[in-house]
Amino acid sequence: MLGPWWIIALRFIVVAAMVVVIIRLVQSRRGERKATRRWEMLSRVSAGLAEIIRADTKLEDVLRLLVPQFADWCSVHLVEDGGVRRAAVVHADPDIEARVRKRLSEVPFVADAPLGPAKAIRTGEPDLLRHQSHEQILAGQVDPELLGIAGIGSRISVPLRARQRIIGALSLHRRARGAYDGGDLEWADELGRQVALAIENTRLYADARRLFEESASANWVSTSDGRILACNWRFAELLGFSSIDEVLGLQASELFARPEERDEFVAELRVQRRIAGREVSFKRHDDGRTVFGLVDASGDFDDQGELRRVMGYVVDRSAQKDLEEQLRQSQRLEAVGQLAGGIAHDFNNLLTVIIGCADLMAMDGDRPAVEGDHDPLDELTKAARRAASLTRQLLAFSRRQILQPRLVNLNDSLKAVHAMLRRLVSESVVIVLNLDPRISQVRVDPNQIDQVIVNLVLNSSYAMPEGGTVTLTTRSIEITESNPSAKPYMRPGSYIALAVSDTGSGMDEDTRARAFEPFFTTKPLGKGTGLGLSTVYGIIKQSGGHVWIDSELSVGTTVTICFQAEPVPAHV
Repeated sequence: MLGPWWIIALRFIVVAAMVVVIIRLVQSRRGERKATRRWEMLSRVSAGLAEIIRADTKLEDVLRLLVPQFADWCSVHLVEDGGVRRAAVVHADPDIEARVRKRLSEVPFVADAPLGPAKAIRTGEPDLLRHQSHEQILAGQVDPELLGIAGIGSRISVPLRARQRIIGALSLHRRARGAYDGGDLEWADELGRQVALAIENTRLYADARRLFEESASANWVSTSDGRILACNWRFAELLGFSSIDEVLGLQASELFARPEERDEFVAELRVQRRIAGREVSFKRHDDGRTVFGLVDASGDFDDQGELRRVMGYVVDRSAQKDLEEQLRQSQRLEAVGQLAGGIAHDFNNLLTVIIGCADLMAMDGDRPAVEGDHDPLDELTKAARRAASLTRQLLAFSRRQILQPRLVNLNDSLKAVHAMLRRLVSESVVIVLNLDPRISQVRVDPNQIDQVIVNLVLNSSYAMPEGGTVTLTTRSIEITESNPSAKPYMRPGSYIALAVSDTGSGMDEDTRARAFEPFFTTKPLGKGTGLGLSTVYGIIKQSGGHVWIDSELSVGTTVTICFQAEPVPAHV
């Protein structure tokens, strides 16, 4: 009897163990299937979240993927402007969804509620309700009756984090108690990370879009073959269109003054991958006028290195171009004026002798005989005086005016023209003022010194087509008999120096030696008159100052001008 009893007991134990294993195996497979469904849903939600940047896709559309398979209803709260906004509510029952959405829009969010989204936002920790009592679940809620109708037996609330801060909370609700477990909480936490990332990306995209559209520069995006994909209002306005829609779809080559210039631009972009400060001529759509612009652009290339898109912006340079042309014209007139003034000055000296001799002849009575109404001496005098009047007009044209020097602080002069200088040079050129506040005053004509500064800065800017830095420095120089190291032709004394330095291409020795010669220029034909530095030289020399150039190829150039420092008046 003892043997069979133990055999029966052993069989019973084995059967019971097999039942437990089978039950555990079934449960495990159910858990695996549930986990598989959860992560499959997460993939679908992730795909949906990637589309919410589009205007036709909303957060509610993505949340509906979760209802009713993973929640009877769900909601998203977002932290905005110091408060919390209910951004989305989705319920399996449309009527209840409408009631909940309406009610929640009427009452404020309870930030100090002990559970749910308030706790997740406040603490940054997820909140899981499984077996709490009905009273515990509805504690702190403004409308517990409506929430009871919606179903709140179980709930998961997870924080939404972006860039190390809490931006909101995601909540999933089930009517039944105990519907969620730790696995669901882990899945919901990952879902919350996906939702937070999508919301933050949407905000960043909106900010970038706003910056693109509202920027003061003319922004555009085009395909590699030139079709305009996007632009802002400034771009459309600059090129003479009445709306952005008129520009979209156009070929970029139609916007260039020379269609082949667009091909040259893209060819350079394919090689350089980025272009900065390229001067481009566009053609306005409305009146055909030429618009001069500086273009910065970058290319979007695929894995094979093929250009896919072109993104860039245009800075209108038309006004500056006009100003440069006016300056060149002014310099040309100055050259003609100098030539005319020189001739007129010498001719006026000759006329003075002629008129003086004629007057002496008239006074002495030693004059040619008068025949009828014709008096040769009188005719000679009248013609000479008319010629003298003409020479005075030529001298006025040459602007050989007497300088009007007065005490000037070079720091004040530089500060006064700094804003104008910024408008005269390209965006890629940085102008730096390095001013010594202790310098003394100098005696110069302030208008002439302003012209000197403008000429030097423009010269430096041209030497840096890819951009660079122009530094204007003032300092005191003391020259003594024992230390004439500054320049041998400067007499001992106190001087104030103004140096204009650039980081441009520099000059070789032959170029530096001829830099002050009138009409000498290294610029292409039509880009300069060769009078910029010669004008500077003339003004400085006429003002009793000194000027010289230090330059090194591939390093840069410094033009230094010096004036005698005026003594500081003693205070009585």
